[in-house]
Amino acid sequence: MWHRARLISTRQLCTATRRRINDEGDWFYSSEWWGTGTDGHTVFRSTSDKGNGIVSVLAYPSSRPSEVEWGETEKWLERRYAEEIHKNNFKGEVGGGFSIIGYQWRTLHFNDETRQSAVKVMAAYHRQQSQPSAAGSIFLMQQPHCLAVPYLKSMVSAGLATIASCNNDLVDAIYGKKTIRILCIGHGGGSLPLFLATKIQGAVVDIVEIDPLVISASIRAMGFPSFSVMNSPWSACLVKA
Repeated sequence: MWHRARLISTRQLCTATRRRINDEGDWFYSSEWWGTGTDGHTVFRSTSDKGNGIVSVLAYPSSRPSEVEWGETEKWLERRYAEEIHKNNFKGEVGGGFSIIGYQWRTLHFNDETRQSAVKVMAAYHRQQSQPSAAGSIFLMQQPHCLAVPYLKSMVSAGLATIASCNNDLVDAIYGKKTIRILCIGHGGGSLPLFLATKIQGAVVDIVEIDPLVISASIRAMGFPSFSVMNSPWSACLVKA
């Protein structure tokens, strides 16, 4: 005998204050990391000869940060760019203005099915002060503070706890008073090694990746730096798009 389910309407009262979630790596933002079939577009696509099939990167819109916060970041980019010009003595280079175009989540896919990793990327437009009439450049910068997939946080927690339990002075490494070597097996989008290099000032991070196409995708489409990164609290990695 078939019984009709009885729908009971209940009203739940809650006095808790709604919490603002600032960590974009929280599962609350997962719909933005992965996007949907309608709000994303392909920014990289090529075929691997190392067993990963079709390697692609899809871009999805990000809700944060809001545009009112972009101004401070633009000023910071201009200061960092000027510092790099002075430090490396780039002749003919004059610091110019940066304008943020926007932020996106970008996901690395294998064979259009497997979502390997997700990263947060900022795009900024730069024009040289010495050549105001010349066309500017667009740079991509992966945001190192975002670990968008929960298992990455578990890996970091387990790894750092293991290091600390082996009588290694992790605090000194974090503040750059001691060097620590870290090996990442597998590159993916690069969010894990970039996070470690940014948060641990004394870290020397090496990455092993069997597929050069994965590295190419992360540099060309996911804002991973194409050069060695010197650790500092102000480390910024701009990649020309």
